[in-house]
Amino acid sequence: VVFFGTAAVGLPIAKELNRSCRLRLVVTQPDRRGGRNRRLLAPALKQFAQENRLPLLQPPDLREPELELALRRIEPDVAVVVAYGQFIPRDIRDLPRFRSLNVHFSLLPAYRGAAPVQRAIQNGESRSGISIFQLSGRMDAGPLWAREEVAIRPDDTSASYQQRLGERAAPFLRSTLERIFAGTITPAPQDEALASLAPAIEKREGRANWELPARRLYDTWRAFTPWPGLFFHLPEGQQVKVLAAGVPQREHSASPGEVLDLSPAGLQVACGLGTVLEILAIQPEGKKEMSPWQYSLGHRLPERLP
Repeated sequence: VVFFGTAAVGLPIAKELNRSCRLRLVVTQPDRRGGRNRRLLAPALKQFAQENRLPLLQPPDLREPELELALRRIEPDVAVVVAYGQFIPRDIRDLPRFRSLNVHFSLLPAYRGAAPVQRAIQNGESRSGISIFQLSGRMDAGPLWAREEVAIRPDDTSASYQQRLGERAAPFLRSTLERIFAGTITPAPQDEALASLAPAIEKREGRANWELPARRLYDTWRAFTPWPGLFFHLPEGQQVKVLAAGVPQREHSASPGEVLDLSPAGLQVACGLGTVLEILAIQPEGKKEMSPWQYSLGHRLPERLP
């Protein structure tokens, strides 16, 4: 097996492949500068490969001859791709005996794209899952080898649900590979009529729109945790991030954004369709986590949030 991956979500799968198969090569993206000090940061899969003394490549371009030569030397049965973050050229993806498989966190053909977990939670879905499909020239559109449904809990955030998917995906991939190698399953084409997209998240999407129903805002908070989060700005421009929230059974006739109640229990804000979002914990810009009540003891909150 050859593994292509960059994000930490692929670690449980890489660990399982290293334990149960012959993992011969890890391909990940080059180190990138990030953080406050713009330090050079290594991908999680690079650290995994080094800790396990596995051959590692970090090509800036997958069309570099070095990668193809390495694959031809290995003669892999299959390449597994998980959150690699870059298009795999046909010459590379078709080189292994069983070609290249992608582990995608949705029930394809639903939620094709970069943010399937976030978009499913944002839309209030109660279920999603894991799809294992064969890479093709179109994004997440190749034939399906296997799918497994995994329930989305009412309190799941993207972080918690994605962690569960990553843990479940490892044994699911192993069993699927066993069936592929045994010749007991064949890939089936996706139904294009059922296809939907999950485009990448943009930071601006995390800004609270109080015109929306509270449940939609709550699902947005769950979907955008840990990034970019749900946030609002105070009149002086300071950003405040919502760290915990709920939807109480309360109705109102106020304008969206109006503060209905502020107490040690929480901050209740009027939302669309007469609904209420209760904010339980916040993080003002440059400060630590606190309750809205704690913040109000030293700062004045407006009567209506912008």
